[in-house]
Amino acid sequence: MQKAQRIIKTYRRNRMIVCTICALVTLASTLSVRFISQRNLNQQRVVQFANHAVEELDKVLLPLQAGSEVLLPLIGLPCSVAHLPLRKQAAKLQTVRSIGLVQDGTLYCSSIFGYRNVPVVDILAELPAPQPLLRLTTDRALIKGSPVLIQWTPAAGSSNAGVMEMINIDLLTAMLLEPQTAANQ
Repeated sequence: MQKAQRIIKTYRRNRMIVCTICALVTLASTLSVRFISQRNLNQQRVVQFANHAVEELDKVLLPLQAGSEVLLPLIGLPCSVAHLPLRKQAAKLQTVRSIGLVQDGTLYCSSIFGYRNVPVVDILAELPAPQPLLRLTTDRALIKGSPVLIQWTPAAGSSNAGVMEMINIDLLTAMLLEPQTAANQ
């Protein structure tokens, strides 16, 4: 009788071990498959957001580039003549905080302040530059300490003259982070 009970006890113990192993393998495989599928979904969403951000940034920067080309002929004109076109251009471009004209390394006209006499190096150390630049920095003139994106467009044939546009980063951030429609997802 004890032998039969021992066999039944061993059988039950082995059956319990096999069931526990099967349950753990099933749990581990289910969690692994779920983790991998969720990771892939997250990667797709990151790529979609990055593409959306790049598209929105391009939408914002293309009109600015076209606007810079319109403003380049104003370099060298007195600020009293260039100030009104600067203000009109800043009003057209919603994301622009201010536009400045630089000649001989000096910001001499601003769409907000009018006539200025500020070395452009004091605003951004990399300016003036012979090639176009896009830099994230902090505003030191209008809303001190707030982040701004500065777009520099040099004048043809001169590395010390150009158009400097300060882009409102708060509005730009709101545009980049706006929810995507269901059709885009």
